[in-house]
Amino acid sequence: MMNGDATVSLQGVSRWFGEEAVLREVDLTVEPGTVSALLGRNGSGKSTLIRIVAGTLARHAGHARVLGRDPELLGVAERLRLVWITDQAGENPRRRVSQELDLIAGLRRGRFDRTCADKLLARWEVDLSKRFGELSRGLQTRFRLATALAARPELLLLDEPTLGLDLFARRDLLEVIVDVVSELESAVLIASHQLDDVERIADQITFLHEGRVPARGTPDELRDRHRLARVETDDPAGLGLVCEQLLGIRRLVRDDEDPIGEHVVQFDDYSLELQGELLAKSDARLIDVSRPTLADVYLEVLGNSPVSA
Repeated sequence: MMNGDATVSLQGVSRWFGEEAVLREVDLTVEPGTVSALLGRNGSGKSTLIRIVAGTLARHAGHARVLGRDPELLGVAERLRLVWITDQAGENPRRRVSQELDLIAGLRRGRFDRTCADKLLARWEVDLSKRFGELSRGLQTRFRLATALAARPELLLLDEPTLGLDLFARRDLLEVIVDVVSELESAVLIASHQLDDVERIADQITFLHEGRVPARGTPDELRDRHRLARVETDDPAGLGLVCEQLLGIRRLVRDDEDPIGEHVVQFDDYSLELQGELLAKSDARLIDVSRPTLADVYLEVLGNSPVSA
């Protein structure tokens, strides 16, 4: 059943290009006032999914609702309520930045907050007198983001939004996005490779791998689920066998720098009950348990696991 209150609700969405399945039965929900992030390798289907949400690409299977309608049927009124930003927007490189700003303000009609745009462009040092093609890639990105946020969108779609921005500019942008989400109760869907950025602002993370969703959750949930247990054992072969047999344990890690007899067990679905079963069946002794970084989770989910929806 579709979620009628969600800004974005997808169920079982699939898409092929020729005989290649780019998305395979993907579910996704983005609630108002939240930031949802898509993480995955290049070619995992992130941009394809955003295009389907934006209504510029048809799905081949599944159900979708965006702003209360099928995204392929969004009209002018609905499209004024969403903003989609990529690094391949359609600005005229010969036009003055101020002219581009006037054009966007006119297209966005009464929803566009010109004062907000002017403040952000000044804050991000975008010269309105230059031609758009004279701006650096980073300044072009700042312009697109300033005009996107000034449009006061109910749904903001960001595909690699911080390309070309340095660390300080990225942090500033993230603060502004958080402020907009808080003030307007906007829903944000962002695809990014910047794990630090995602961890700072995302309420929900969806991993994509070969068009499927191998894992999803909040940053804390994902780090809790993939905890690392450091154990000591006199029988590493037996420990390895138990790890292979128990569901919810991803693998046994042996670090050459670890003291002899110490190993790290990587969990796929951590619980105290599973930890107890591991220790009981292997006769291993627990030293400590720690949470991995989001980067560690990224490598584990996308690099080692079988894919399951």
